[in-house]
This record gives sequence, C-alpha cells and structure tokens, in this order.
Amino acid sequence: MNILFLLRSLDIGGLEVVTAVLANKFISEGHYVSVFAFEKRSGKVIERFGKDVEITIAGKYLKTKENIVLLRHLLIEKKIDVVINQWGLPLIPIKTLCDAKRGLKVRVISVYHNDPLQNGRIQSVETQLTKTGNVLKKAVLRCKKLAFRCVTGYAMRYIYRKSDVFEVLSPSFVSHFQQFTWLENTSKLVVQTNPITIDIDGSEYHTEKKQKEIIYVGRIDYTQKRVFRVIETWAQLEYLFPDWQLTIVGDGEERENIEHMVRDLELKHVNFEGFQSPRTYYERASILVLTSEFEGFPLVLAECMSFGVVPAVYGSYSAVYDIIEDGFDGIIVSKTEEGFNAFEMAERIKSLIEDKNKLNAMALSAIEKSKNYSIDKIYDQWKVVFEKFI
Repeated sequence: MNILFLLRSLDIGGLEVVTAVLANKFISEGHYVSVFAFEKRSGKVIERFGKDVEITIAGKYLKTKENIVLLRHLLIEKKIDVVINQWGLPLIPIKTLCDAKRGLKVRVISVYHNDPLQNGRIQSVETQLTKTGNVLKKAVLRCKKLAFRCVTGYAMRYIYRKSDVFEVLSPSFVSHFQQFTWLENTSKLVVQTNPITIDIDGSEYHTEKKQKEIIYVGRIDYTQKRVFRVIETWAQLEYLFPDWQLTIVGDGEERENIEHMVRDLELKHVNFEGFQSPRTYYERASILVLTSEFEGFPLVLAECMSFGVVPAVYGSYSAVYDIIEDGFDGIIVSKTEEGFNAFEMAERIKSLIEDKNKLNAMALSAIEKSKNYSIDKIYDQWKVVFEKFI
C-alpha cells in the first residue's frame, strides 16, 4: 500500500515523532511511505525518519494553489492509496487535501491526537474564568468559550465527513467526540492509540539500578502541564525523604516561574535538566509525576512504564484510566470539584517510597502493561484499518 502522512509542520513534537515511528514501521512491513508537511520549523525531527521515507515540505501553512498542485502531484506520481491526516484539526490540511485529490481514488484517515472535549484554547478561557471576579468579564469569557466550542465542533464535523476513517486515541474519546460534534452516526470512528516512540531495546529492569529519584518529563507550561503542582507535591516530600531528589526534564515558558517557586520554598533537591532524551532518566528513576490539567493520550506514561518507572498521575483526563490501573501499575489521584490535591498526591507517593516491595511490584506490572503500546502491537491495529480499503 502507498501511504502519505499529511503534517502541518516538521517540528520537534510528540505528533511528529509518532509519525516517524509509524512511517519507519510501515516501510519495514513493505509499504511505500512519504510525508507532506506544510512547513519546517525544526530539522531535527527529520533525523527520526528512515532514509526510505520521502519528505516534501511546502513552505507555508496555507491553503494555496501552489500547495494544492504540489500535493496533487505527489498523490499522482507516488500512486498514493491512503493519506493519513495527522491533524484532525484544524481545517487547512483537510481542505487542501480535498482539492488535491479531486477525481482520484485516494482514501483519507484523519487522526485527532487530543481529547475532543479539551483543547488549549478552551482551557485557556476556563483558566481566565477562574482568575476573574468581574461579572462583565466573566460574561465575555463565557461567550468566547462558547464561540471556540462551536467553531471547533464545526471543524471536527467537517473533517469527519471528509474522511473515510476518523481516529481517536482512547475508547473514552468516542462518547466525547459524539458529545462535542453532535453527530449521531459515528460509524467511521475508530479507536487507535499511538506506539511508544522511545527506543527500549537492550533495557532491562533491575531494582538495584533504580535510584531514589522522582522525575517529571515534558513541557513546562501553565495552561496544560501545571508543573507547579509537581513542586507543591515535592515540597511535602523533600523534608521526609532527604535522600531522594526531584528531576525536571523539559523546558518551556513557565520554567523561570517554577525555578522561582523552588527557591521561594527553599527546596534543595530539585534539578532542572532542560530538554533531554529521557531514556537515561527512565532507566534510573523510580517514580514519574504528571499533574496536567488535561491531556490527550500522554505517551510519557507508557514510555516510563516500559522502563519500570511507576507513574503517579492526576486523573484529570479519561485516557489515563486506559493506561493505568490505580494501585496496580501506577497511582491515579482522582479529580474532584476542589481540583488537584497536592497533599493526597504526596501521601500516595509517600506510601510507595516507604514500601520498597510494593514499589517493585508496581514497576514490574507497569512494564507488562507498557507492552500494549509496542510498535508491533500498534501496527497490528493499523493493519485492520488498512484492510478496510482492500
């Protein structure tokens, strides 16, 4: 089968890395694979694609005549059977594709990589609502939120109708998609998770190699990741376990504020590592903490679990319950009306630190669970989708 991935950009991001892992696997299974990206923000991710994956970069993220002609040329020249639109939102990729494939027998799979009910724009408005007591401003923000929801819902419906298959990352997202789009007939909807993207070859779990270390891996921002909650949790643990440390692997616009917070709380055992390949940290760390306000399907959980790192997660998004069984292969602190509870998170982590046998048992269970997200398992699921077009 001849497959083309459609991307907004070639940037350093989870979506792009997932695409590279899938593309390389599809090639190894005998498919032809190419990539069309509207723009190139960083060249580093290109290194993740195998030499047999042909990459075309348009130059501008716009629906232009030049982009339509370029994409159509690829569809015809490479005899593309299936386009995987990795941007289930917004509209520019699908509209460009629809014009480019007019009259051609090209099937379209669109993938939405977040929870349909949650996205950055809506969450940003909700955050502003919690921070203002002004009645007029609240009314304006509620109207803004409704407008974002209506526009996003329309775009998602449009993309669904223009696709032969529309994929979401979690079984729980099916009802969320129906709720958000108001579509009654969702027969084209398929649940398809992403594979682990980090190389786990040669990794072996040995409890004696694990250090007294808790890690956070990811972007440092406020709207989504809320890393300050990790610091709030650690502030209740550091004085109890002075031989343990917290390591922050990642960067972002909130890093300076988080570093100020660490200094203000006079925390002594917090390390900021910046953007790094996480494998070394997974190999040595014992626990990972993730306290996001929302997520799609965070691969950092499956990836850390594959190295025997036990995840402790704020249950603010439904997909976490697909990945983790609370108390068996990880910890989930449920979301309540009161919001995130740093004390409860600290208490749950404390119980693990104090019980080495329990920590070890959960680490072994986490490794077993992570096998569900191996590239071989995920490719088997993609094969079922491809068979719809044969």
